[in-house]
Parts: sequence; C-alpha cells; structure tokens
Amino acid sequence: MLPVDRDDTKAALASLDIALEVLGRGEAFGIYPEGTRSRDGRLYRGRTGVAHLALTAGVPVVPVGLAGTQHVQPVGSSRPRVVPITVEFGEPIDFTGRFEGVPSGRARRDATDEVMAAIQRLTGQEEAGVYNERPID
Repeated sequence: MLPVDRDDTKAALASLDIALEVLGRGEAFGIYPEGTRSRDGRLYRGRTGVAHLALTAGVPVVPVGLAGTQHVQPVGSSRPRVVPITVEFGEPIDFTGRFEGVPSGRARRDATDEVMAAIQRLTGQEEAGVYNERPID
C-alpha cells in the first residue's frame, strides 16, 4: 500500500515515482484512477496517473471494476458496514506503440479514458462525466 497525499503535488508525484520502481521490478501496482471512492455509486472521470504509469513503464493495465463501495461507509456514517461488493477483472489493455507521435498529455488522457470505459463496462456504473472531488470539511 502506498498512501498518497493528494493535497501535496510533490508528494503525489513522488508516489508515482515509487510506483514506477515497483513496475520496473516486474511487480504489480494497483491505483484508483478516480482518486477516491465514489460516494454515490457513479463512475467519475479518471485522473491520468494510471496512464502515466502504463505509458512510462511500458506495462499493460488490468481494469478492475468495484461496485457497491458507496454502501460501505455512506456519507454521514461514522463506521464502515459489511455489505456485498462486486469485483470484476477485465482483459489487460496494452498501450505499447499506440500513442507514438501523440503529445504526452493527450496520450495520457486518451489512455485513461479507455481504462475508465473498460471499468464502466465491468460495473455498469453511470458515468458522472466530472472528476470526483473530495468534500470540503
């Protein structure tokens, strides 16, 4: 597990560097493209860290769909609940050579959108079309 301080850009980038080291050793690394769990069950727009890792390390992405997580600790509850969660694994997505000559920002966005579309097919979640921002306390 690698916690990420999402409020500290340098710390978040350092986490991606550690993830690249893990991938460079041939090990697996899990990342949540939405950045935080969905509080309403919809699928939010993915952040591009997943694509950065895949494209930089030259590794495939195995999309994983998690459904039902919004019921684990609903907004306003103080303790997690035991509820059924569905986990579905998709086919690996290999981006090797697919974005040659494409600007890196565009490549990361397109690859991330492809990963999120695969997750949506696995879960059937409604797409929110926006980033999942954490609530302000």
